[in-house]
Amino acid sequence: MKNVFSGVLVAALALVGLTGCSSDCNSYCNRYQECLASDLNVDRCVDRCEEASEEDDDHEERVAECSECVNSRTCAEANEDCIDDCFFVVGP
Repeated sequence: MKNVFSGVLVAALALVGLTGCSSDCNSYCNRYQECLASDLNVDRCVDRCEEASEEDDDHEERVAECSECVNSRTCAEANEDCIDDCFFVVGP
């Protein structure tokens, strides 16, 4: 029973980790489309962002920081205040 519980816990944590990355990439790409490029293909952006995060843990952290920054600001504020957090994020 203990092994089953451990397996379920590990699977749940992995799913949360993957969902966080996907959620951050979705958030970043949607805000990029809203604020900078209305013709952006959001699905393609999310795919590129998630692929970059799978290959590079630092990218995943940058996406999380960028997403947090842009979601708490207007587009004008995000363009001015979040450039450092979002500059190296892969997506668009």
